[in-house]
Amino acid sequence: MEHIEIAKGFNSFSYNYNKEDVEYINEETKNRVIASRLYYSLLHYYFAQFPDIALSTSGNKHETILRKVQRERNQREYVLLITLQKLRIWADYKTLNTMPTEYRPTYLFHQVNVIVNSG
Repeated sequence: MEHIEIAKGFNSFSYNYNKEDVEYINEETKNRVIASRLYYSLLHYYFAQFPDIALSTSGNKHETILRKVQRERNQREYVLLITLQKLRIWADYKTLNTMPTEYRPTYLFHQVNVIVNSG
């Protein structure tokens, strides 16, 4: 599967998962899953845009993408990627912390959707 397909798939999954009433998963867990998938949606979109980084054997692809987006894209995209990266770290590692104030799913869905479906 190509990176752009993965990006669109994660984006679609996040949006649809948010609409689902999953009774066996609490709201915080659901938010963590959504935040993580939105980050990876955007990351794979940038892997499609910068295939040299995607194919690299370097172990710091996330940071390389972040720097490349900061240099070559607009500020809005960079801020969105930073925000989603922070949310992904919260989602995966900060088990005793409450949800960050940056987590605004409707806004994040819209912003990721605009970028991922633009290319």
